[in-house]
Amino acid sequence: MKIKNNSEENGKIILETGTYEIIRHRLDKFGKELRYKINLLNDERRTVFGSADAALIATERIITENACIPADMKPIGNKFIFGYNIDYGIKKISPEDVFSVYSYSDLTFHTETLELISDPTFISDFNDLYKYYKETRFIKFSQIGKSQKAIKVFKWIVDGNNLKYIDNRSEHEFKFPKQHEFKWKKTRDMHIEGKHSHVSIENILFVETIEGDLTIKSENNTNSGEGVYAEDVDIGDQTLDDADFHYSVLGDIVILKIRPYQEKNYRYIVYSAKTKTAVRIDAIENACVLLPENQGIIFSNGYYLQTGDYKFFDSRFENLIFERKIISPNGEDFIYTFYENNTGVYVLLKYNLIEQQIETPVICNGFSIFENGEMCNFRDDGETKNNSDGIYCQQAWNYFYENKRTSTWSQCNFC
Repeated sequence: MKIKNNSEENGKIILETGTYEIIRHRLDKFGKELRYKINLLNDERRTVFGSADAALIATERIITENACIPADMKPIGNKFIFGYNIDYGIKKISPEDVFSVYSYSDLTFHTETLELISDPTFISDFNDLYKYYKETRFIKFSQIGKSQKAIKVFKWIVDGNNLKYIDNRSEHEFKFPKQHEFKWKKTRDMHIEGKHSHVSIENILFVETIEGDLTIKSENNTNSGEGVYAEDVDIGDQTLDDADFHYSVLGDIVILKIRPYQEKNYRYIVYSAKTKTAVRIDAIENACVLLPENQGIIFSNGYYLQTGDYKFFDSRFENLIFERKIISPNGEDFIYTFYENNTGVYVLLKYNLIEQQIETPVICNGFSIFENGEMCNFRDDGETKNNSDGIYCQQAWNYFYENKRTSTWSQCNFC
């Protein structure tokens, strides 16, 4: 009979534990040293190439004559035009009820006259619009009636610090950028039959909507119905041919656009080939654009990186579309702006190329970036409900984003 030597076994366990602790402490030490050196290098880089850190430098309130809903703003030199909507009922609307002009100097906003937009032809066109179309409202443009497709665009030319009115027939020039910077592919001849049949997405992942749920698998295994992601479908009795599958492969990111049988809406799911995980992101339906250097994708309420890391921000706004991308002079920081047409709300997402993350979103009713890099935004602070006048919070941020014009003349469409 062999007697087990407990003392030797306990000694071995203690030795292994001690070795593990030594290795862990060494790795922690090396990690701290590496982080310290990286921070030093990053500080030197920021000193040489500049930084676009956001810093709140002023907060003021703008008081309008009437209670109104802020809609948009446009910088013209050191001035900006503030646009809004009022509940005018039977009141005759004039430009003073929709627009106001402010100058900006020494971090302070000063009320100006409407001389900047006092062109007689524009005044006449404006009055006709509000006279004959009772549902007209200002957002980024005037909307005629309840259809978002019925718009009226007033075209101006920006000449230095002045405006020159052109016409009111430029609706064809008003366009938002492409809302999806990738192409959807349709799944054809990708069905793999078996006990649990599924559709192959370029052999990266496998998806099906049969047997009562939408399932995503990381392995080509038709013997099992289990996967890395699953959610119920409305109609359980359906085949692979009944569902509508679209996809786009962007490096290690796979975006899926799936509509199960007889369902009204598509479902948008993002899969990471690195982490073999999936998450549903329905905000992609309205807009999804690419982050710089193929680092991932960004949408109105968050972002998803090639590493499989992602982050969502709480948002009560729906139907946000991509408006534009603003790049800092050092090429390191980007502002992605999203816009909700019905309310005129902007969501600004500032992405850093080096840190690969987004700061807290800025939500506002309009913003302007002046030539010195300062950004102003305004929003309704909620006090208009208790006041006959409109009170709006106006903030000035030091973003170091340059607003350079490519020529002396540039086009400005608004109403």
